[in-house]
Amino acid sequence: MKRILLIAVVLLGMTTLRVSAQTVYASDKGEKYHTADCNLSGDAKDMTLASAKKAGKGPCSICKPNDHFKDQTVRCSGKTADGTRCKRMTANKAGKCYQHKGS
Repeated sequence: MKRILLIAVVLLGMTTLRVSAQTVYASDKGEKYHTADCNLSGDAKDMTLASAKKAGKGPCSICKPNDHFKDQTVRCSGKTADGTRCKRMTANKAGKCYQHKGS
């Protein structure tokens, strides 16, 4: 019985850490945080969900980042102008963020 309880606590802790460690994008001046493929993320920097919430930022109503975390996301396979791999994450089936969908 103690093992089952211990396993349940560990799994719950891992789930909590996973949610708070999610990467979101927000600018210093902005009031919202976004997903990597949101058109409104603009010049936003990546940060953890926990730090965005601690800074008083709320979820974007367009990209709905809290719902988006339920999706399977992967790193964009597109290339930036300098030839490095894009750092944005996307749930797009093609594996590309909104900036690289056409390329």
